[in-house]
Amino acid sequence: MTHTKAAERRMEQLRDASLDDARLHELIELMLSGALRRQLWLLFLDANDRMSDVILPTDDFPHAPDEPVVSGDLGPTTAARLMAARLPPMCEAIGASQVVLVWEREGDDGFQVEELAWARAISQALHGADVRMRAQFVLHDDGLRALTPDDYAVVN
Repeated sequence: MTHTKAAERRMEQLRDASLDDARLHELIELMLSGALRRQLWLLFLDANDRMSDVILPTDDFPHAPDEPVVSGDLGPTTAARLMAARLPPMCEAIGASQVVLVWEREGDDGFQVEELAWARAISQALHGADVRMRAQFVLHDDGLRALTPDDYAVVN
């Protein structure tokens, strides 16, 4: 990915800063500009809201968060619960206490059923865990959109 010198300087400034929501959005938008394929980015922040150098992309996750899976340590569970169970040890290993999920996919900025289901399922699975879900975003063709709890709340 090619960045201008100004964008590179700004990213460096933000990576060294304590990130409020606006700065977090700005940094991710600078780092990940435009969707190329369906994948999930795992980003990590420490207790002081500073971005970790560890950034993990993955495209190896099912379309449905409630897809049944079997894990040696968890037994039968769902894909979302398995992913949520893996986040605390990952955070501990890299010195992070917060996770940011960026759901990348081609298309416009409208939320899709799949990403709303995943956002809700991961958020619920992490409830009460030692890791804080700091934020979720959708990276689409034209940029980055915050995915808030109000967006993925179940409406009855």
